[in-house]
Amino acid sequence: MWELTIYFKIMKHNLFIYTVWGDITGLIGKLKRVAEVLKEDESVEMGNDFEKYVVNLFDNKYFSIVQWSTDIMRKHDRFVESDTGPDLIVRYLPKDEVFCVECKFRSSLFEGKLHWSNPQQLKRYQGFAREKKLPFFVVIGFGGDSSYPERMFCISLKEAKYPALYPSIFEKFERKPEKSFFWKNGILN
Repeated sequence: MWELTIYFKIMKHNLFIYTVWGDITGLIGKLKRVAEVLKEDESVEMGNDFEKYVVNLFDNKYFSIVQWSTDIMRKHDRFVESDTGPDLIVRYLPKDEVFCVECKFRSSLFEGKLHWSNPQQLKRYQGFAREKKLPFFVVIGFGGDSSYPERMFCISLKEAKYPALYPSIFEKFERKPEKSFFWKNGILN
């Protein structure tokens, strides 16, 4: 009889340990998900800060913002067609010329390359530019803070042919990060 009592005590103890362990692993899983959301929120915030920085480099006397993407897809688990286009559609007022700008901020290179997009995004941008017949530029902030990057590059989508670029490509398009944008003959710099 005492063996049975000991057996039940051991089983009760094991059940307690199993329950506590289950609670701990569940809590760890929840903490991981919270950390992922916080990291994503930080990434979104950095992207938004950089977009604002870029917009402020377009002088109101010469440029108007025709469209500024809201990226609603980030907030909802639903595909939104308008979010597949560029961050900005801008009009150069003196000549009424319209062009697209995609803003990307990156802290560092990965495997020696600047990963500014993914293959699906790049195809969507190329399709958008082709369909709308608009010049399309990728403005990349690199290093420093997203609200004031150390370096900046303004690359035509025709030159940014790949989702990841080597320095030998993107460094040709470097510009001063604090310099206002200028539009001339279909080129943004």
